[in-house]
Amino acid sequence: MKNNRLNTFSKVILCLCALLAAGSVASLFLVDDDAAISRISFQLFETVVMMVLIFVPSMLSRFAHIRVPHSMEVIFVAFGFSSLILGDVIDFYGRFPWWDAMLHTASGVLLGIIGYAIINLFNRIEGHTIRFPALFVSIWVVCFALSMGAVWEIMEYLTDGWFGLNSQQYLVSSGTFDDSIPLVGHEALRDTMEDLMLDLCGSIAIAVVGFIDTMKKKRK
Repeated sequence: MKNNRLNTFSKVILCLCALLAAGSVASLFLVDDDAAISRISFQLFETVVMMVLIFVPSMLSRFAHIRVPHSMEVIFVAFGFSSLILGDVIDFYGRFPWWDAMLHTASGVLLGIIGYAIINLFNRIEGHTIRFPALFVSIWVVCFALSMGAVWEIMEYLTDGWFGLNSQQYLVSSGTFDDSIPLVGHEALRDTMEDLMLDLCGSIAIAVVGFIDTMKKKRK
């Protein structure tokens, strides 16, 4: 199978997203409440974003000549679906308190892997397996994951303000589309800081594994 084509898993997710998008469009003609229209519109937007993300690996292969392994493509699509569709659209974040923590820990791991992939592009220049010290690479991986995690939190903050959402759990109840009393002080920062700490834990785990593996290769 050519890498610029969608795999079976991505095709299934794409069909599910298309059905959800069609349902959201139909719902817009059936409701007249402004809050409901805003909520459905944002769900439709997230579904469209997910459909675009599905094509990112094939676009990287076609236009940037970057080959994304099949397993990584499946993980990428599954993570996006779990976060955008299951998390926000179907509101797993509100129904299952552990869903957000699980995804942020996983995102730290995935971002750590991506960080290693990026720096390995430089490590292998001129045929050298290692160009940067192992400790530096591990620190880079953690910093990269944390910076991407911070960008995600900024996006959540902006969408909360623009669409009146509760992605950063700053309201008393835990639903993504909850309309409740805002938290104050330390409690208002809890979700954001916990997310960043989970990103940190996931990336540190990958950094430690990578450091140990690199040192073993050096000794051999």
